[in-house]
Amino acid sequence: MEIKFFKPKSEILQKYIEGYYFLTKKETEPTVEYLTFPNNYSIISVYQDTEIVFTENQALVKEKIGNPFESDLICHYKKPIKIICEGNLNEVTFYFKPLGLNAFITKSLCYYTNNFFSKFFPFEDYEKTMLHILNENDFEKRCEMIENYWLSKLNGFSHPFLNELIVDLKNDYSMAELAKKYNTSRQNINKHFESNLCKTPSDFKKTQRFREALKSQMNNKNKNNLTSLSYDMLFYDQSHLIKDFKSLTGLTPKNFFKNISSQEDGEVNWLFV
Repeated sequence: MEIKFFKPKSEILQKYIEGYYFLTKKETEPTVEYLTFPNNYSIISVYQDTEIVFTENQALVKEKIGNPFESDLICHYKKPIKIICEGNLNEVTFYFKPLGLNAFITKSLCYYTNNFFSKFFPFEDYEKTMLHILNENDFEKRCEMIENYWLSKLNGFSHPFLNELIVDLKNDYSMAELAKKYNTSRQNINKHFESNLCKTPSDFKKTQRFREALKSQMNNKNKNNLTSLSYDMLFYDQSHLIKDFKSLTGLTPKNFFKNISSQEDGEVNWLFV
């Protein structure tokens, strides 16, 4: 199985899209199983000749000739997801930054989500265009096609406070402080989070801390000890860090960092099983 990760070349798209990767797998290669962990991105995956079979916190991704196009959106999982890949696979996955996908769709994000994984067909020309991309063997041409397509769908996203508020959440403001700062109520903040991010502020904050801790450790060759990591990432203490890691990964931080695999310069973090 091969993964190629790309950052948008367009400075405009860089504001909204963290990146995207191309995954290819040959039938002759063995079945691949891995765990992927919660983050605050909106993730869209598109496939060709593929069937996805979902069960609780698990997705079997397998070749199915005659099922030419599959498109799924996920943006609100709280537990690790086990992915099982079988047979030939041709996949493109997009990582949209928090609130990023809202700049392209015509309705609130929650409109497009209902289940664990939601079928995602937002535009009339979406399936046709994505199939053209999947059928392009030159990855550089793929990237050009992808960026041109998303630029053509860009509408922008404005909100009275969400863009600034998610930055404040990363800086550990309390909900009471944020409600006062933006002259609104905690209930109203929760409502707008559910509508535009498909998660609560507390879930966003918890996931963000986890992701920042993961990034810090993966970029630090010497690896911080848990006490330092707890302090640096604004956990209350080491027990808080351990509790959150167990909740989001099913593992203690020590076992998680021992086994996690970093793909494509740390942009894709999976645990192979």
